[in-house]
Amino acid sequence: MIQNSSKLSIFGVTDVGLVRDHNEDYIAWDPYLGLVLLADGMGGHNAGEVASELAVTCIREALRDVLTPDMLASNVIDFADALREAIIYANDEIIGLASSNPEYTGMGTTIVVQLYHGDRVIMANVGDSRIYRFRNGELVQSTRDHSLVQEMLDNGYISEEEAQMSASRNLITRALGIAETVEVDVLEETAENGDMYLLCSDGLTDLVSEDEIQQLMMLYEDDQETATNELIALANEKGGKDNISVILVNIQKADSDSVGAKEVK
Repeated sequence: MIQNSSKLSIFGVTDVGLVRDHNEDYIAWDPYLGLVLLADGMGGHNAGEVASELAVTCIREALRDVLTPDMLASNVIDFADALREAIIYANDEIIGLASSNPEYTGMGTTIVVQLYHGDRVIMANVGDSRIYRFRNGELVQSTRDHSLVQEMLDNGYISEEEAQMSASRNLITRALGIAETVEVDVLEETAENGDMYLLCSDGLTDLVSEDEIQQLMMLYEDDQETATNELIALANEKGGKDNISVILVNIQKADSDSVGAKEVK
């Protein structure tokens, strides 16, 4: 949980977009645990929405079991390991459900998670959903995509401009539910008062550039609800070809206004 000198304000929206007939993204948060989650599901016959909801539910329940008041008071918890193990557990559950239900064969999901504790934020991701940090007017991507295009970019085979235009940019190299073992990237940093974190699915970043995201967040940095809705609206204006999910997490001083949170499915 974030320390008493500051608190979390969380606002999120998930939108079906303009092309898809149903929403396979799933978002959730638990302010008491300082937990924020976003998943982008994939799979035929609506299985993607099953995978994304199951991933979020499993991770949240696993962490609730570990981050009890007694365990938090003991100061013996390795938060990074707890988060990693919760995601691995979700992977196991998705595979188990798919193996026992043929209609769910091949389903999977990306995941991005934040866990706030003290003045630290622990972040984890699998796939190409992203976390950005907005600090002092500058937007920086915190997570690294697990995608074919990202690997090509890292190896110098393509440029940033070519990566943005590549027809292969949605081919991911990691996801929950795809293999019995999953590699989870976990990073940790100090969260400062006034920071704003953006969690989003590729329905946003495939259509809206980082410069456009940064400009909107600068314009509406004191209004999370408007910033979130404007990001969703811009992605839809640019075609809305996928489900679009956005969560904004603002770290406020303790004397700020009461937090607000909203989820739209």
